Amino acid sequence: MRLPFLELSGTCLKQGQVHGESLKDLIEKNIAVYSRRFQKEAKLSKVEVLERTDSCLRTLKKQSINYYEGILGIAEGSNQELMNIAMLNFRYELLYHAIGKLQMDAVDGCTSYAVLPEVASNGHTIMGQNWDWIPDVECAIVETTAQVGPHQMAFTEAGIFGGKIGMNSEGLALTVNGMNTTVDDWSRFEKPFHLRCFEVLSFATLENAMEVLTGTPRSCTANFMIGQAENTVIDIELAPDTYVKISPQGGVLGHANHFTDPDPAEIIEPPNPRRYLSKFRHERMETLLNERKPLDVAGIQKILKDHHHSQSICRHPDPSLPSEQHTVTKTGVIMDLDERKLWFTNGNPCQNEFTEYSLLN
Repeated sequence: MRLPFLELSGTCLKQGQVHGESLKDLIEKNIAVYSRRFQKEAKLSKVEVLERTDSCLRTLKKQSINYYEGILGIAEGSNQELMNIAMLNFRYELLYHAIGKLQMDAVDGCTSYAVLPEVASNGHTIMGQNWDWIPDVECAIVETTAQVGPHQMAFTEAGIFGGKIGMNSEGLALTVNGMNTTVDDWSRFEKPFHLRCFEVLSFATLENAMEVLTGTPRSCTANFMIGQAENTVIDIELAPDTYVKISPQGGVLGHANHFTDPDPAEIIEPPNPRRYLSKFRHERMETLLNERKPLDVAGIQKILKDHHHSQSICRHPDPSLPSEQHTVTKTGVIMDLDERKLWFTNGNPCQNEFTEYSLLN
């Protein structure tokens, strides 16, 4: 089965209303999934989560009225309380970094990549990733015609406005990886993770997109890979007060869930005995990209199905771990930035077909 697909247009409020109405049942499920996760893994009661969410939402309204209205629209369309939808949109700040601090053996996920024209068989720039996360989370593809800015298509979770992995009609693409440092702190609420994703895909130039990421401090750490057709690709490891830029080597670039070369004076990652799995996936991705040059979409599909290790690029739940630590590949993504074509799977690439979409209808 394909991922649910939505066509959105008009104001951000209207986009949110259609999102909420169309994905109502999936949004309800995601609220229940994350509510359990907050309680069990972040050790936060429902009251504490809603208090933190309210604080974040009041700040967000000042940061981006468009994103605020998108959240409001989803709440209206799905008949959910505004705070429940806001909780989903702030779940990176409120949950991801809490897990990293409280679970020293937290399971990571997501492996991103980029292929430059000189090593692509069609001479194009290609980007994408396997996005790994909670098995029960429901997701969708959204194609958005905004009132201002480029047309865009992106993968998101039901109830989260905009998109986190995608491309716009200017050939600008984005992939993401979760990461942690010891100074992550949701309470110094800067622009949240999902707002930054929304803003990156709203810009026509790589330079403006980069400014979204590096121009202000962050509450929590994350990795963003951005690129543009006929321009370049750059990976940015973003800690709260500093960042590291990484360029492709030999025409390819990979990234997982750790800093590749952190400055110990500025970046300290919390201890995690499972971080070696992230390093393995990063190295495995770049090894396969280099071994299989020149690369095409079919070749990249095979890489995203890789099972060289039980927790390799295509992730499946590890039965040796407790259920709350299970991680699975929710989608495999390939984006041809020159052709404005995207491919997504609904679940593990080894078990599901890649569905092709186009931004040039």
